[in-house]
Amino acid sequence: MLQESGVSLSKKQNNNLPFSGTWKTIFKIAWRNVFRYGKRTAFTIITMTFGIGLYIGMDSMFQGMDKTGLENIINLTDSSIRISTDKYEAERNSMPLDYGLSDILDLENFIKNNNRVEAVTFRTRFLGRLSNGLDAIPAAGIAVDPVSDPKVFTIPKYITGRWFSEGSEDGENSENSASENEIILGKRLAEELGTGVNDWITLSARTKYDTQNADDFLIIGVIDSPESSLNSNGLFISLKNAEDFLDLEELRTEAAVRMAGRINLKDLMEDSKIVAQNIEKTFSGLSAQSFDEVGRQFLEISKTKSKTSGVIVFTILIIAGVGIANTVLMSVFARIKEIGVLRAFGFQRKDISKLFLAEGAIIGVIGSLAGIVFGILINIYLIFVGLPIEKMMGSIDMTGLYMGKVMYGQWNVDKIIIGAVFGFVIAVFASSFPARKASKMEITDAIHFV
Repeated sequence: MLQESGVSLSKKQNNNLPFSGTWKTIFKIAWRNVFRYGKRTAFTIITMTFGIGLYIGMDSMFQGMDKTGLENIINLTDSSIRISTDKYEAERNSMPLDYGLSDILDLENFIKNNNRVEAVTFRTRFLGRLSNGLDAIPAAGIAVDPVSDPKVFTIPKYITGRWFSEGSEDGENSENSASENEIILGKRLAEELGTGVNDWITLSARTKYDTQNADDFLIIGVIDSPESSLNSNGLFISLKNAEDFLDLEELRTEAAVRMAGRINLKDLMEDSKIVAQNIEKTFSGLSAQSFDEVGRQFLEISKTKSKTSGVIVFTILIIAGVGIANTVLMSVFARIKEIGVLRAFGFQRKDISKLFLAEGAIIGVIGSLAGIVFGILINIYLIFVGLPIEKMMGSIDMTGLYMGKVMYGQWNVDKIIIGAVFGFVIAVFASSFPARKASKMEITDAIHFV
């Protein structure tokens, strides 16, 4: 018998027993025990791998959505700064032709006087209706300057066919310039109307004087861009054609400004904010919407998405934590006699506790490393291949969500580290209860356990 009375061993006796009490010994035993129960351990590690990998992958996806959305705001929809009158801004959704910019030349010179400004263009927005003779579809129209608009927006790069020739604005004849009305449509809009490049289509709209006008336009280009709103509702005509068609008389409803690029997004936001504030101070009655404002609104929406994904992944990791606790606890019950033997050989209560904590930590490390590898593989796929959002969503209208045809991911080393650390912490925390339970077992009870 190890002892005839009582269940505790004296310090002198313990010192003569073979256990060295080092972490090295504890980890050797823990490593062996982790793989003694392979199925439970494998299930727990797989759950952790899935949870951490999903966290890294979803973050990459949302980061990619943010990048695409912000690029679309600048390059395809709102530019770095969008300027209109206060009255027009209040009724923007109805696209009224009642409120135009005044002192356009002075405004343009003032904007270009800032060395961070790359280009300025003026546009006129209007509500139109397209008809192929059988069906009619409402669309948001924009009259543009063929020369200055491509310096602010990158729409021409996504056109099948051609952009308006430069001569169509200033009246000069050129090889590509035609005397007839010309129009560019979004790809999905053209498909709904069953039309394409070199087809004719009828456009109707209310003029500046609130009369109805309609005319035939030649489709010279189709837009297939990363911005779904342009593809589904995009309608562009030149300002030269719009002058007669809408009776504009030089009416321009808004100006768009491109700021010089910055490596840091916050710097670009600050640049646009300063210029916008100066415009509003100098020109009364004008509203200047900076990228700082539009971009921050978009990023706030993005934060909501990230929080939602975080809750999902946190739930998965909690499930993994429960799995770890279950694995370690089952290991405790399966090895009660072994615990008694270890105590008899000199293991103190704290050593037993360390042993099971070490087992949980080993599972946490393996699961976290596997999760990182899985997450990096997801990242690589999202970054270099991407998700074909347009094919996946089909005909669902994605207007306003700022997602491209293919959604690409982005590297975020911080989130990879956070995912790994969080997984490890969950693993150790989950194993703490079984470890305490194991450490409280008495030697004689454990050895005689049936």
